[in-house]
Amino acid sequence: MRESMLDDVEIPYLWSDQELLRFLVNAEKEACRRSYLIIDATTVADNSSPTPLPVCVIRLTAGVATYAISPKILQIKRCQLASYPYEIKESPIHLPYLDDEIPDWMGSSGTVGTEGTGGYPVRFFTETGSITFVKAPPVDDTAYLVVARLPLTSFTLETSPEIDEKYHINICDWAAHLAFMKPDSDTFNKDLAVYYEARFTKNFGPLPDAYSEQMRKIYLQRARMRPVKFGS
Repeated sequence: MRESMLDDVEIPYLWSDQELLRFLVNAEKEACRRSYLIIDATTVADNSSPTPLPVCVIRLTAGVATYAISPKILQIKRCQLASYPYEIKESPIHLPYLDDEIPDWMGSSGTVGTEGTGGYPVRFFTETGSITFVKAPPVDDTAYLVVARLPLTSFTLETSPEIDEKYHINICDWAAHLAFMKPDSDTFNKDLAVYYEARFTKNFGPLPDAYSEQMRKIYLQRARMRPVKFGS
């Protein structure tokens, strides 16, 4: 990248190794936000946080509706309880409308509008850093999730990105974009910054705005459109 994209071959370099590493780490996260490159069904907890937060396994307590989850989760693709044989669906009803539709959803447990399910919740919705079941589970249980997420840890000069190796070369485009945005007379190049940003967008799709990201969390998975080329 330093030679082929930045033409930065003379010492002292215009960009340090640590700067380029920081740009590449940012690029991996950017690619995941756009294309959901990391699909995970096995990681129990995000240990990069001061307090480990659930990723794919949540221990549920009877009567408790809301649980903290890793903020690195971008989307919950599937949710199933250990004691219930059917998938728990994401609710098409979302705050602030839930209180109007189901006034007692937060203070009670059991099902909503489904007969013969044995009292288990049949919906959930997500906010950043939390999942809420509608209604709360009536007994202690375990929820197993399949999620799209960001990398749990940043790679280093000695380690590799978490995303599949076939995408490694493409994230260099975003790193080059950031490099040419560095506000210095020897590094800033708007034309090249725009060029490499466009190449990155071609491979991973546009960055969704805040509203679009929120809509991903509200609507049922089967109703969502593919956000980008590599997504699902």
